Amino acid sequence: MKRTVIGIGCIMLLAAFSANAQVPSHMVFDVSGTTNFMVSPVYFDGAVTAGEPLLVGGYWTLTVDDTGWPADTDKQARWDYIAANYYLPNYDPFSFSWTATFDENTTNSSPIWTTGKSGVGMLTGTATLQMTMTDFDFDQTIDPDERAFVIFSGTLIVVKNGEGLFAGYCGLGSYSGFSSNPDPVNFADDTFDGTTILDVQDCGVPVQAVSWGHVKSLYQ
Repeated sequence: MKRTVIGIGCIMLLAAFSANAQVPSHMVFDVSGTTNFMVSPVYFDGAVTAGEPLLVGGYWTLTVDDTGWPADTDKQARWDYIAANYYLPNYDPFSFSWTATFDENTTNSSPIWTTGKSGVGMLTGTATLQMTMTDFDFDQTIDPDERAFVIFSGTLIVVKNGEGLFAGYCGLGSYSGFSSNPDPVNFADDTFDGTTILDVQDCGVPVQAVSWGHVKSLYQ
């Protein structure tokens, strides 16, 4: 199981950049990696594979707060809990699908995401996450094969505690993609592929003042 380790106090060497190095206000990049809701903490762990040059070759992670969920030692009980609390109550009979939402209203705290590259810097913030599975046989029961393919999407809030070249930047973003699982019966890791879009700017305000309302006001 691949897991990215990000040093909390990592040192970013900005001297490696020329005086003309700038953070673009609009960034688009592709990511690919693995994810698994059957382990604690829940994670998406990926690499930036294409798009924004400042980030290609770097990392992309997202973690979901699983406080109160069954332990990952009993994967069936853990899946049953997730299904009962996140998927099954949100069945759409028109699209024949279930959509689970993970955010500050449905989990103990908002999902946390990061993206960055060694020697360049890091962006971080909070996120929302929606995951949708299709009811292929229209029976309103989540079968193992229906867990094998999931569409995901979400929003991102870039907060002003990034590092390196991205220090002081905040903004908004979104991401979307899909995950697939070769062995859902045994709760194997999922692989995921997606695209992230970020709109950022250098925010000349204290970290404590950066809020959802403040970030939205930057784009009104």
